[in-house]
Amino acid sequence: MERHFPKRFLWGTATAAHHVEGENRGCDWWEFEQEPGRILNNDRSGIACDSYNRYRQDFELMKSLNLNSHRLSIEWSRIEYSPGQFDPRQIDHYRDVLGSMRALGIVPMVTLHHFTSPLWFARRGGWAASGAADAFMAFVRVVIRELGELIPMWCTINEPNLYAYWGWIGGAFPPGRKGDVVGFLQVLANMRVGHERAYAAIKEAFPEAAAAAVNAKVLMFPRDARRRADRWAARLSQSLLDCWPRGRRHLQKVYESSGDYIGVNHYYGQTAAFNPRRPGDGFIQRGNPPGSVVGEAGYAIDPAWMRQVLMQLAPLGKPIYVTESGVATNDDGVRCRYLNEVLAVVHAAIQSGVDVRGYFLFTLLDSFEWALGYSGRFGLVEVDRKSLERHPKPSAALYSSIATANALPDA
Repeated sequence: MERHFPKRFLWGTATAAHHVEGENRGCDWWEFEQEPGRILNNDRSGIACDSYNRYRQDFELMKSLNLNSHRLSIEWSRIEYSPGQFDPRQIDHYRDVLGSMRALGIVPMVTLHHFTSPLWFARRGGWAASGAADAFMAFVRVVIRELGELIPMWCTINEPNLYAYWGWIGGAFPPGRKGDVVGFLQVLANMRVGHERAYAAIKEAFPEAAAAAVNAKVLMFPRDARRRADRWAARLSQSLLDCWPRGRRHLQKVYESSGDYIGVNHYYGQTAAFNPRRPGDGFIQRGNPPGSVVGEAGYAIDPAWMRQVLMQLAPLGKPIYVTESGVATNDDGVRCRYLNEVLAVVHAAIQSGVDVRGYFLFTLLDSFEWALGYSGRFGLVEVDRKSLERHPKPSAALYSSIATANALPDA
């Protein structure tokens, strides 16, 4: 059976600036990390992978693996270090980053907001404050004007659902609030406005560019499908994960917002059960499906779920990019099996008629992984924490062989 992917399929990796650049001191995450107990093992991002200085080396590594695309973020706090003050040196830096990628034939997919915000913005209330979208747009307009000609693909905002949840309800992201449902909804509402306005500005300046928001697709299953209350809990959880507010009384699916493609990040699934003793969680208890394989990040992983994700999104009629997918593990054999299995699922979906045009593995380098610190090892390449030397793993060779052939290995 033919196991090739479409021509011009994008084979890439994905990351966030804060994960890899290092010394990102002007953002809310840097301050958040300094508080003991916030990050697993009290890790701090510190120098990270020093990709701020070693980006050319990293791009050469991508090129050696025959990857043709990379999703990265531009750090807002570096470019706009105080309100309305933009650093031309940082703009030049990112111009060289993007130019270096393109010179190697690597297509940049640029994220404008990937979980980090400038400290000055966070201290004014961040995305929960009135005027948040206005502040974001000042940065967006500068990026469009100064760097837009180098960016063929844009992600306006990354995972607004998880960002708002973990920052205002779960407490694991800045500002570390718990149970603030009003703040959660306000963040989502402001991010929706920010996305819509950023999308319009990008398309006005560069009509041929592709832009969209990127959302996390967490599949929710009833803990007991025979219980009506559990089925309700799963449906409600799925709706809240997939939507953001549009006006006071309506919800809009993120995937149905303005966008030229669907960007989907998929890692895991969860069960949902109605529990009257959990009012702080909306009377819903979530957990891993019984008997599931649980990765080192603590969530259940099953490559077969990717097909369900893609089939659910296909009716929207837009090109789909898997903008993040991967597994946190210290056992690279697990990563190799995951890669083979999940890409077989993506291929099967394409064969079924789903318009999938790219796959971005999370991630290239073992790096700082938000609340997991340096324990969340998603990388194809190990980074020595002292020397910062890069050491490709067997999974890097596997992914390279698939990208080079644009096909899966013989079954």
